[in-house]
Amino acid sequence: MGARFSIVYPTRHRPEFVRQALRILETQRHDNFEVIVCDNYLDPEMSCEQICRESTLANLRYIRPPQPLGMVENWNHALPFATGDYVCYLTDKMFVLPDALSRIERAIERAGGPEIVSWTSDFYFPASYPDYFGDGRYGHVKSNVRSGPFRPYSPANELDIRGEAQISRSEQSPAQYCRGKLVFGAYRRELVQRIVHRYGALFHKINPDYTSMVLGLTEAHDAIELASSCVVSVNTDISNGMLCDTNDAAALGFLSSYAGGADSVLPNMLVPGLYASLHNWVAHDYLTLKRAFDLKFGFNTANWLVYCHEDIHRPERRWSNPQVEAEQKGLLRAFVESREPAVVATVQARLAGRAAPAWLPPLQRLLARVVPRPWRRPTPSLSPSIQAAVERSVAGRS
Repeated sequence: MGARFSIVYPTRHRPEFVRQALRILETQRHDNFEVIVCDNYLDPEMSCEQICRESTLANLRYIRPPQPLGMVENWNHALPFATGDYVCYLTDKMFVLPDALSRIERAIERAGGPEIVSWTSDFYFPASYPDYFGDGRYGHVKSNVRSGPFRPYSPANELDIRGEAQISRSEQSPAQYCRGKLVFGAYRRELVQRIVHRYGALFHKINPDYTSMVLGLTEAHDAIELASSCVVSVNTDISNGMLCDTNDAAALGFLSSYAGGADSVLPNMLVPGLYASLHNWVAHDYLTLKRAFDLKFGFNTANWLVYCHEDIHRPERRWSNPQVEAEQKGLLRAFVESREPAVVATVQARLAGRAAPAWLPPLQRLLARVVPRPWRRPTPSLSPSIQAAVERSVAGRS
């Protein structure tokens, strides 16, 4: 019998995170899974190959692209090596909770084999950086599922809600943020194969987690959302998303790492040239796929422009120099003013009526969505023995 789950870790230069991820996978009580680590390193000293060799996991495969790739290309490179019935992609800061695969399998069986299975992520907040696996506190995410181990949701409706940008990324509940994303769930193999056949690849730029989500929600016939988290994510100061969300130089540098450089994506953004807004990046992914494949989901330009405005006017944003700040803000202002009067009026009205929480720093907003707990205290979704195993593994004491 083949692997029930394929857990894919595309990674670069984070060997200690891979080590901890594999440690925790070794504690799984469900053994029908395979692990693929795709090591896209530039510096051989930062490779995780030896760590993979030392792992006791029975079905672990280490692969390396023939040459260093961009992030999207690396994620696609790993896909053909996944042979499981369900495919899961995780960032190297996400650790599978020890009882998660058993819970996921039970839900799949009860739901009749849905094409998408979604779950939320708990969070671990280190007391200090860069001691990511030392003392800290555990944030247990509340579930929106009020009865039973899971609930179904409509992939098409979810895609419309996201395309319409009814809620900003920072204000979404954990379930809203995670629903449909492959990095917070699993796709059935038949769904993955259908996407690759129709769209050429599962992952497209800029953001592979969003582009795969758009295509997954477009193609999936059914989906379920689990009642409890299945992974724990370590909060760090080296997250690409967090750095690009607050630092314009980091954002431009990240876009420049793609094949073709930043110039290959900047002209195609909702607001051309505006690289200091992650909402503009995500809007690019929706619009690019919508236009390329004539997808039918809704897209609300005014809502996306409101969130772009808030991205670049947040007080905590770091600008490399006043000229860049003026240029980026001027680009957005000129673009908004060039829209139809109804769109301009909607943007202005929404900005005037926006509540204060939209301006809170990202970490403060994140903390407001979770229930903080000391790391050594069991969370409601974990038994004391499992919690202890997670603690030992994350802290490197097992």
